[in-house]
Amino acid sequence: MKTWLFNPFTHIAGAKALLAGITGILLTGILCFMSGTHLDGVVDIHFSVEGTIYWFLAEGFIDLACIVIVFSLLGLMIAGLRFRFIDLLGTLSIARLPFIIVPIFAMIFPQKKVLDYFLYTYLKIGTPVTIGNWDIISFIIVIIIMLLVLIWTIALMYNAFRICMNIKGPKIVLSFIGGLFLAEIFAKIIFILFFTSTNLLQ
Repeated sequence: MKTWLFNPFTHIAGAKALLAGITGILLTGILCFMSGTHLDGVVDIHFSVEGTIYWFLAEGFIDLACIVIVFSLLGLMIAGLRFRFIDLLGTLSIARLPFIIVPIFAMIFPQKKVLDYFLYTYLKIGTPVTIGNWDIISFIIVIIIMLLVLIWTIALMYNAFRICMNIKGPKIVLSFIGGLFLAEIFAKIIFILFFTSTNLLQ
């Protein structure tokens, strides 16, 4: 069970992993649209109903593209041509499957009321909103689930990168941390420039 949860890549890779990962990203995008969950970063989650379904679907694929491109370039630097691109693409797409959990819990425990409360209380945006104990508990539950999913996803991405590069030691750890940071920056730049500024896909 531990292997399947954190290192399934010893059992599935390549085209099969890519097919499963792409299917998961599509389903996650649909659920995100239904729950108002934005995956607007490689390891970033926000809650907002803004955007069409195309926007929500695009987020997952942009995140995947950013991290695959960065890790591929890093792979060429530290492993040369010894890794297979299809394996890296497939395993990294599989690594994003845990994100499907977040919008499911966001639908069970809606966040809009709490978010509207925070927006009005701290930014004076919108209208006054009153929240109760259950709203706070629901918010905390989703935040905990979100953090656990992020930890799980990062662990999967690290194992995917490590196995595809077939390298151990500090080099792979430092490369992963740096690559994850760069991929997050690139993803944010894309979302800010092409989504927020130009209202793309709306």
